[in-house]
Amino acid sequence: MTNSRHIWPNTPEGYLRIAIGGAFVVFFFKVYAYFTGGGAGLLSDSTESLLNILTALMGLYGVLWAQRPRDVDHPYGHGKVDSLISGIQALLVASAAGALAYVIFQGKYRPVIPEAFIETLGYEGSAIALNGAIALLLRKGSKRFHSQILRAESWHLLSDVATSLIVLVGLTAVWAGLPSIVDKGIGLLMVVFIGYGAFQILRETGAALIDTQDPRLLHRLAEAIEKNHRPEWIDIHNVRIQRYGHALHIDGHITFPWYWSLREAHEALKELETFLRQELHRPVEFFWHMDPCEPVCCSYCELQGCMHRQQPFREKLHFTPGSLFVNTKGMR
Repeated sequence: MTNSRHIWPNTPEGYLRIAIGGAFVVFFFKVYAYFTGGGAGLLSDSTESLLNILTALMGLYGVLWAQRPRDVDHPYGHGKVDSLISGIQALLVASAAGALAYVIFQGKYRPVIPEAFIETLGYEGSAIALNGAIALLLRKGSKRFHSQILRAESWHLLSDVATSLIVLVGLTAVWAGLPSIVDKGIGLLMVVFIGYGAFQILRETGAALIDTQDPRLLHRLAEAIEKNHRPEWIDIHNVRIQRYGHALHIDGHITFPWYWSLREAHEALKELETFLRQELHRPVEFFWHMDPCEPVCCSYCELQGCMHRQQPFREKLHFTPGSLFVNTKGMR
């Protein structure tokens, strides 16, 4: 049986190349729809399709740049470019939404031609179907490669599908005899959707650029540590996670028995890192600070037969997102 993974592109740029090719086809359909049927809604829709081409080209450039290896000037690599390009894409989309709103308010567009409704419906329906398929493909790629660029592109295309359906509703209403002001209102409503999508992407990419804590990642890390917990991992705290594109950089403090040799501590640390890499399913760079245990740790230390124990074991220490974050040893 053929491996299903071979069906899909094996790099983020592979997904974006498909998106770029599809964006040109969709743009062709929507431009034909606008010049055939006219109206503010179709103008907005074709403009958004042009934005899909521009953002996909920018996304491809960003993905290729983000994959460059780290160097002397960029010791953590170029992964932040993923978020930077996504932010620029969002600003471009927001600017286009503002310009489009101005054009619609001024009335500088082709009026609706109700007689061309059936032909227009064919072009617009084809564009919607193709856009939806590409959006789902990019969504799959964004989860596979943890790429904000692919996620931004997917969200943009899905919003394009939704707004195109709204345009069809408005077009149908005008064809059924409602006043043309309905079409203008639909066009302006689409501008709001486009602007809202840009705001959402900008908020997420901005959070990544300023290293805002991602609670989902910290929760997954806590679950992974709990799942593979070893008695010699006496305490883990002061954990910080930074995102560099699809890769992660994790700092933290881990407590080992004070009487261990450096070799023993190093081997235990490597075991922890191996488990976490397997659980997180993405490239991870770790920087751990190793602490020696103290008398306060005895009450939750699970090591059996410790000759240096100064307090009896009382309660197991559970690792949670909250306990991992704080810079304090012991029961939190």
